[in-house]
Amino acid sequence: MLWKNNKLADSMKGMVLIMAKNEEQNFAELYENSLKKLEEGTVVSGTIVDIVGDEIFVDLGYKADGIVPKEEFSYGDEVPSEKYKVGDTIEAYILKMNDGRGNVLLSTKRLQTKQLREKFENDVKENNPVQAKVTNVVNGGVIAETVGIKIFVPQTQLAKKVTDLTEYRGKNLTLKVIEYHPEKRKIVGSERKVVSEQREKASQEVWNNIEVGKEYQGTVKQLNDYGAFVDIGGVDGLLHISEISWVPIKHPNEVLKVGQTIQVHVLSFDKETKKISLGYKRPEDNPWLNVKYQVGDIVEAEVTSMKPFGAFVQLDNGLEGLVHISNITHKRISKPQDVLELGQVVRAKVVEIDLDKKRIELSIRELEEVTPEE
Repeated sequence: MLWKNNKLADSMKGMVLIMAKNEEQNFAELYENSLKKLEEGTVVSGTIVDIVGDEIFVDLGYKADGIVPKEEFSYGDEVPSEKYKVGDTIEAYILKMNDGRGNVLLSTKRLQTKQLREKFENDVKENNPVQAKVTNVVNGGVIAETVGIKIFVPQTQLAKKVTDLTEYRGKNLTLKVIEYHPEKRKIVGSERKVVSEQREKASQEVWNNIEVGKEYQGTVKQLNDYGAFVDIGGVDGLLHISEISWVPIKHPNEVLKVGQTIQVHVLSFDKETKKISLGYKRPEDNPWLNVKYQVGDIVEAEVTSMKPFGAFVQLDNGLEGLVHISNITHKRISKPQDVLELGQVVRAKVVEIDLDKKRIELSIRELEEVTPEE
């Protein structure tokens, strides 16, 4: 009977040990199952538990903490303590399950690159413009890069016509991707297409809202003998030479230069022919509104042009006067050039003022000294 009792006790003891071992295994399994399943090359989210120098320690809900070292934090000069604090949630890309010190090696800048590349691919798919920086000049164009992706921009697809492409080096471009074959490493972009679309959109905005008298800030695009073409935001308008200055000029380049920004106003427009006539000179600057001269005044004026019927002279405030050929001299002459020269300064007397016709007549002859013989 005693033998049977001892055997039963041993049996019970063995069962207790087996149960304890099973419970320990179950606990370990439960613990393992409660931990996150992490893999290299995936994105994980965790809570920052410490920031030491330029390193970030992250609780991943895993048996080991994650670490974001300085070189994997940012592409710029950011400092972890300026962007994050303990308790913040952070997302990162898993580089290695063990960095050699028992930590999971994480990277926030790789995640940033991954997200930016996904955005780039989506922008290409949606035909949205992308930003890229020119890193190299090659035969026939330039290479622009964004998040490690190289885009070839042919010279014909650049916005400006230049002979030396090196001036594009380091320049940030806004591009539309017109060819996308990443498997062949062939990605082609166009800056010209972006500019063209922007100009077309701006043009529609101008034509939808244009009206006589409306003012625009424009850019002088071209100068010629009869005037200037001014871009008022996607649309070019003609600024006639007569509308540039109250003072008579021979060429627009006496007042304007290509690339200059000026304030213009609409004189007339035709939506069917897409023509716009612009004005530059201001009514309030009209020198005929404030003529200070009176008949009988003696003035000094410069000869600016000569016609068969007389000579035009430049007065103050942009006014121009006429000395008729009969008022030039007591002598008999066939043309003004017989006694006058361009640029010559003469003394003359105001003999007539007609504000309605914007005309001032002068006489040099009345101030000319004559001898009895003459």
